[in-house]
Amino acid sequence: MTHDSNLYLGIIVLLILASAVFLIFRRKPGHRKSVQNDYITGLHFLLWGDQDRALEKFRDVVRRDTDYIDAYVLIGNIFREKGAYENAVKVHRDLLIRPNLAVEQQKNILMNLAQDYYKNQQLKWALSTCDKIIELDKKDDWAKEFKLTIYEAMGDWQGAFEILRKHSRMEKSEKIVRLAACKVEQGLQLTALKQEHEARLCFREAIKWNGKCFPAFMELINSYIRDKRDADALKELDGLVQVLPEYADVALSHFEHTLFEMGKFEVIEKAYRQIIIDHPQMIHAYLGLAEIYEKKGEFRQAVELCNTALQQPGVHDRVKLMLIRLDTKLERFEQAARRAILLADEASARKYVFVCRECGVQQNSYFMHCPACSAWNSVEKR
Repeated sequence: MTHDSNLYLGIIVLLILASAVFLIFRRKPGHRKSVQNDYITGLHFLLWGDQDRALEKFRDVVRRDTDYIDAYVLIGNIFREKGAYENAVKVHRDLLIRPNLAVEQQKNILMNLAQDYYKNQQLKWALSTCDKIIELDKKDDWAKEFKLTIYEAMGDWQGAFEILRKHSRMEKSEKIVRLAACKVEQGLQLTALKQEHEARLCFREAIKWNGKCFPAFMELINSYIRDKRDADALKELDGLVQVLPEYADVALSHFEHTLFEMGKFEVIEKAYRQIIIDHPQMIHAYLGLAEIYEKKGEFRQAVELCNTALQQPGVHDRVKLMLIRLDTKLERFEQAARRAILLADEASARKYVFVCRECGVQQNSYFMHCPACSAWNSVEKR
């Protein structure tokens, strides 16, 4: 072939290549616009709750443009929402292999991958994925908060505690309640392992964080009782009554049988008397003290206490039932019968009552602010 022929052939090849490049670049904007339109349509389907049609659109997008990372992410998310967790993991994990991903793209993919693992109960993988996000951005709050969720799901209460203490930005009052709760949960795990001393350390730490952590006080007392350290149990019970008088009746009712077995009538009596002085509207305290008098055979003192309770605000069905029982024991049968008839008439006339979830006080009418313990929005209709 001559030099002129080679030159001619070269020119032809260059023209073909130039034409091909021209056609590609001329068609690409239109092609790109079409892909983008399909992606937007898929987003609309997602907003309308039509995941199947959204998935179809996003699949069309990635078939025509394999670099459309956002579409792949959404495909994985739809799989997760549908419960196809393994598919979601595969889609998001495979994206991380791609070179030249921007940091924000990596974080977005990892965030969704962590959620995939969490939903698939692969909690350790979810944790390590959150750690990768933090490696990319040490200030990433989402990863730290999600680690808290994962630790709680794992029952790793020490891990949850550390995340809360070091990283959580939740409001302070809520944070101290959660920190105390983590320590209570950790203590309960140790209790199950028969490690009472270590459990009590956790309950005490919970009280240090939240001085009014009722469950921590209760579990601390329970632990001492299990170890037959009655004096320590009584000391902690007295502390609970002083710190949380509004919950004292609940605690005393819970431990009443144990205290009776220990022969500590005077402890219960003293505690109920103090509650009545500090919170005269707390009906449960009157009932508790009246029951002690009844068990001691001091029926008239019990009746007197019940009559005092009737003067307090609220519904007094339990008090009236006790009075019926006491009248019977005192052989005042006619009075007991009258009380029973009156109580039955009242009950039939009253279709329902409103009860405070916090302290148990009852009212005939709805209330927003409990008249007994001052709790807000604690009312239940019964």
